Amino acid sequence: LYREAVSGTYSRFSYGLGQLLADIPFHAANTVIMYAIIYYLVGFRTGAEHVGFFIFMLFLANWSVMSMGQLYALCTPNEETANGLAGLSVILSVCLMGFLVSSSVMPEGWLWAYNANLFRYILQGLVTNEISGQAYKIDVGALIPEINKTSDDTGRRQNSLDNVFGTSTNSGSTKAITFMPGTIPEGDNAAAQAARLVGLILNAGDGENANTPQSHDDFNNLVQCLMDNECMIEPVSTNFIQCTATPVSVCAHEFDATINHRENGGKEVAGCFYGHHQFDGVASNLSFTDETDREIASCMTRKLLPVDSGIHRIIQGFKDLYNIVMWIQDIVENGLDIPGDAILFYFGWSEFDVDGFEFRAPWKWHYCVTAVAIFLSAMEAIKLLAVQFIVWTKR
Repeated sequence: LYREAVSGTYSRFSYGLGQLLADIPFHAANTVIMYAIIYYLVGFRTGAEHVGFFIFMLFLANWSVMSMGQLYALCTPNEETANGLAGLSVILSVCLMGFLVSSSVMPEGWLWAYNANLFRYILQGLVTNEISGQAYKIDVGALIPEINKTSDDTGRRQNSLDNVFGTSTNSGSTKAITFMPGTIPEGDNAAAQAARLVGLILNAGDGENANTPQSHDDFNNLVQCLMDNECMIEPVSTNFIQCTATPVSVCAHEFDATINHRENGGKEVAGCFYGHHQFDGVASNLSFTDETDREIASCMTRKLLPVDSGIHRIIQGFKDLYNIVMWIQDIVENGLDIPGDAILFYFGWSEFDVDGFEFRAPWKWHYCVTAVAIFLSAMEAIKLLAVQFIVWTKR
């Protein structure tokens, strides 16, 4: 640059502009070579939109990184300083681009570096292009063949899976209760109790109560009472019985209102205790073995649950009452489906649409490409200013 500028053949600005234009074919050739070697070898998506986006973003990425290196070279007095700054900026960019440390757990004082990170927008665009709209399946049945066995050797493993997923004894299938992002079932919070109640309903099987609007309303009132009084804490079956089955139970009124929709409902519920306990409707401390409690609680739940009510209607009640959004997956028969956009959500690169009940990642074009283009334009403008006004005579 010093030699070209001193010769007076053309201005420093013309030199910088010529260098910018001459580099573009190099970036294009570099992009094509990288695409041809990597893209199909890895097995990325082959749709025209996805291939086109990958090539375009890779072109901008190559151009941006090269421009960053040239900017350091123009603004520093020697190669050592430029190499040191380039290495430091790359390391910090990789650490703070939201992959090694996601933005949700990043200290607030560093979020500015995440939002101002060129590498973040490049990575977000490329990853979104590849996995948004995809579904990734985990075949739990193949990974854990013993999951549906009931022999003594696998009994303990089965019990552990029951506690995690909730097992439907009627169908023999294991179901996962999945929550909306940001809802974490832990301890005895509302989400954890909702999961246990749904597990109890799944274990009970099809309902036998009258299917009327009022029966659904009364059942929802019973659910609300059970949740409000923390009846869905461990041991769940025992506490469910204690909260509902006697006149002095905390949810006795809601229980009676629900079961009275069925003719002789009280007697049928009493039948759930037949052979386990002399139930006279007065006892206030009902306690059996864990297995007996589960059988009685499942029987009671079937008597309370409206016929053909569907678990999804009950789950809708949790959403209306407690803003707890969840859904059920049969993870053994169908595998565990993980939407690609749910993976992006973990990194803060997609959003959850509560109304549409789906993940969406709409930002790869307007947000990611626009951000990279702004970074690139700013670096090229600063390069032209550096060529025009910064002179290092030792070069």
